Amino acid sequence: MEEIIKTGEKSGIKVEEYNGIISLSAQREGNGKYWGEWAKYKKGKNEYQEKDWPVKVTLGTKENALEVLRQIAVAAGVLSNDVPF
Repeated sequence: MEEIIKTGEKSGIKVEEYNGIISLSAQREGNGKYWGEWAKYKKGKNEYQEKDWPVKVTLGTKENALEVLRQIAVAAGVLSNDVPF
């Protein structure tokens, strides 16, 4: 499962599944294609890791991803009665 959902003029998220874990990774559009965003994460107060990592959020397994998405919708101000799942 890999699908890119456009979220802005030049941005989107890719829905990915790996070993039964669903995650969302940040994407940027350029030259008609989407590219994953990468970042160096902080290792300490003023130090960063050497390796770049994809910018992503893990939702968990299929069973709990739905509940996580529901909680995100509620936190974003969508009434829980309006959430279609």
